[in-house]
Amino acid sequence: MSKKITFGQVREIPEGAQESRIIPFVLSTSRRDRHGTVLNQDNWILDNYRVNPVVGFMHNLYGDLCNPPDADAIIGKSKNIDTEGRKGSRQLVAEAEFEPAELNLMAEKIFRKILFGSLRGASVGFLPVGKGWYGEKDEDQGNENETYYFEGQELLEWSVVSIPSNPDGAKRVMRDQAVAAIAYVRSALGGKFRLSQIEEMRVRDVLDLLDGKDIEIRETDPEKVRKMLLEEMAIKDMNDIISRQQAELKEKISL
Repeated sequence: MSKKITFGQVREIPEGAQESRIIPFVLSTSRRDRHGTVLNQDNWILDNYRVNPVVGFMHNLYGDLCNPPDADAIIGKSKNIDTEGRKGSRQLVAEAEFEPAELNLMAEKIFRKILFGSLRGASVGFLPVGKGWYGEKDEDQGNENETYYFEGQELLEWSVVSIPSNPDGAKRVMRDQAVAAIAYVRSALGGKFRLSQIEEMRVRDVLDLLDGKDIEIRETDPEKVRKMLLEEMAIKDMNDIISRQQAELKEKISL
C-alpha cells in the first residue's frame, strides 16, 4: 500500500501572524481532486502523526534520490490538527507554527513567502485505510468521470509546497530526481550502459556495478554482471587468504 498525496492551501493570514509565526491551513476537503479521488473526511487517523507533528517543505523529510536528509526541510510543527464541520462535510485543518529564523533560515524564507503570498499551497501524504470504492454511472471505473472514494486515510505528514494546483507536481519532481540519479550512475559506470538499461535494473544491481566499476566488464546483462562480480569477490577473498597465510608462514620461519 503506497503513500498517496493530495493538496490544500493556506486558509488565511491571521492578524499577529508575524509575531506568533502561526498560519492556519485547510489540508484536505471532500471535493473530488484531480487524481479522480475523494478522501473520507469523517475517517482520518491522526494519532500517530500527532506524536511527531512535523511540517515539511516539498515532502523532502527523508532526503531524495540525489540528496541526503536535511533537517532544515522540517520547517515547523502542527498545532491543533483535526477535522472540523458536520459529518459528511468535514475538512482537515491544521495550524503550522514555523521555526524561528535563528533556528532555520529555510523556515524563515518559506514563512515570509507565505506572508507575501507567493507560497500558499499545502500537500498531505497519507496511507489509504480500509477498502474504497468507485462511484456509480459515469463515476464507475473506466468511465468518463471515474472517481475513487477512500474509506479512510492515515495521515503520514504534510508539507508546504510550491505546486499544489497540479496533482502531478510531486510525481514530476520525483521523476526529475530519478532521471538525474540514472544519469549520474551512467556517468559513474563510464558510459557502459544505456539509460534504459540502468532504468530497468534493481537498486542492488546498480550497487553491485558501482562496487565493481574498476573491474573490466563488457557484459551488460545484470544477472551475468552479478555473477562476474561474485566471482571477482571470491577471487579477491581467496588471494587475501593466501597472502595472510604466506605472511603467517614467513613469520613462523623467521622465528
